Order: sequence, then C-alpha cells, then structure tokens
Amino acid sequence: MGADTTSTHLIFFIAATVIATATAGILSGVVLDVSGKASIRGKAFGDELQSEVKIVNDPARVPNNPVIFYVKNTGSTTLDYGNMTVIVDGTLVTTTKALLNSETSFRYGAITEVTYTTTLATGDHYVQVSMENGVSDEMRFRE
Repeated sequence: MGADTTSTHLIFFIAATVIATATAGILSGVVLDVSGKASIRGKAFGDELQSEVKIVNDPARVPNNPVIFYVKNTGSTTLDYGNMTVIVDGTLVTTTKALLNSETSFRYGAITEVTYTTTLATGDHYVQVSMENGVSDEMRFRE
C-alpha cells in the first residue's frame, strides 16, 4: 500500500512539474513577444515625434492649373519625399515632386515642390500631405 501511494504522488509530482515548465515557457514567449512589439512601436513613435512637415504656401496665393504646393521638412529626420501621399479635397491625387535649391535629400529645412496638374473650381479647397511614417499637414485655401 505504501508503494502505491508513493507511485501516485510521484506521478502527480512529475505531471505538475511538466505543466509548470510548459506554462513558464508559454508565458516567457508571450512576454518576449509583447516586449518586442512595444520596442518596435516605441521606435516608430520616436521617429514620428522627430519628424514633421509643413505646407508653406500662402493660402491666398495657391496657383491653379497646375496647382502647386510647397512642403518643408521641419523635423529632425530625413524623409523620403517620393513616398509622400497627397490628398486634394478628399481625393488621393497623382502629383510630381521635386526638391528645390539643389537639395539631394528631403532633410531638415529642405522644400519639395508638389505639382498637381488640374484646374480647381472656384470655392474652398484643402490639401493634405502625409509621409510614410504618418506625419502630415493640411492647408485650406480658396480659389
């Protein structure tokens, strides 16, 4: 009878140890996954905080046909102006972009000329530019 009780206790002990080890392994994997994602989000948020763009047109003097906007990098990081998304009056539009003043990259202080070939109707309009990391700026103007 003593051997049977000892064997049963040993089996329960081994089972509890296996379950505890598996649980610890799963929890450590989850913790590593969460901390890795938090690190990635933190880096992306830090990049966004250091990035900023501004539309530097005078809203009273936006040329029409073609519509031309000037976007300045006012953040501390170099951005890819080729991946700039431009929305005019709620519609994603195709534009051409060119750096001004012989700049070779869209770094702090650089200005990009954004040209949208169309004629806007008379009235209120808005333009929004967004960069690949989520920073954006919007300007309202009247034609």
